[in-house]
Amino acid sequence: MATKKKIRNNLLYENLVYNGKSDVQTSIQLVCYDKEAIKTSHFENAKDLLLNLENTKVNWIHITGLKNGEIIGDICLAFGLQVPIIQDILNATHIAKIEETNGVLLAILDAYTYDDAMSLNREHLSFVLGNHFVISFEENHTNRFEAVSKALESNIGQVRSQKADYLFNLLINIVVDSYLEVLEIYQNSLLEMEDLLMEFSADHKESGQKIQHFRKDYSKLKKGISPLREQFGHLILMDSNLIGKSSRIYYRDTYDHLQQVSLIMEANRETIASLMDLYLANNDLRMNLIMKQLTVISTVFIPLTFLVGVWGMNFRFMPELEWANGYLYSWIIMIAIGLLLYFWFRMKHLL
Repeated sequence: MATKKKIRNNLLYENLVYNGKSDVQTSIQLVCYDKEAIKTSHFENAKDLLLNLENTKVNWIHITGLKNGEIIGDICLAFGLQVPIIQDILNATHIAKIEETNGVLLAILDAYTYDDAMSLNREHLSFVLGNHFVISFEENHTNRFEAVSKALESNIGQVRSQKADYLFNLLINIVVDSYLEVLEIYQNSLLEMEDLLMEFSADHKESGQKIQHFRKDYSKLKKGISPLREQFGHLILMDSNLIGKSSRIYYRDTYDHLQQVSLIMEANRETIASLMDLYLANNDLRMNLIMKQLTVISTVFIPLTFLVGVWGMNFRFMPELEWANGYLYSWIIMIAIGLLLYFWFRMKHLL
């Protein structure tokens, strides 16, 4: 039976297909706001969305679910995004990048969360900044930007009085701050594992698998965070007309957070290396303990084996063989030798 070939985005056919695992249907939310008023609307297609944009206000278009590539393609094309850029937005495995193209600024990055089973989940996010709009793309329905929505509705803070470039950085900053939360959980797990491995007498049968799990999580986090830090550093140096001078200080603050995340990542890498050293040291210590026990047992039985070997020889004239209580005496001698060796090992702290 022939297997169906999976359709992938490519420049030859210019497909607009989402290649992730999320089954969330595509939904569109439009938030138009300025310092005086705010209006929130929901739409099912790009045509209705475009008719309700207000060029005199900031338009935050939040798209949840990337399953419907046609709708997402219509929206992106309407805002001047080219097909390769739309393909990157729909590509759930794309690495982090920030670039300015065709009058808009595009940011692609990953968000990470831990579930109840301590499994690291990754979500593909994209943000587009224009003169009067910000488009955000999420794979799943989450409350990641709920604080921003509440701040806009209640007019808390300065987000309503700022332009679209402020909102663009704010959304990225929220994702970056979530890295700190994930790394705190990750770091606490590493410290717990370190405390466990310091108990050299404890059983560490599953420790190796847990350390390997930590290494895999580190690789996932590094794959998403390191390119983003590099790309955001380039954005700080980029003289983009889409970012106002008054907003640049907020972008530098986000970059500082990314630097902090990178430092924590480096510290975690060193901790993982030390965990592996501790794990190997535990294995060596346990092996040495086993060899020590076997050596003690062998040492106890060597003289006993010698005596049994001597008395087992078939020479005709052996006075011990004629003793009436020779069997009892042999047991007394062997037990006495065993006890003497045992107490000697205890006295030397070898047991």
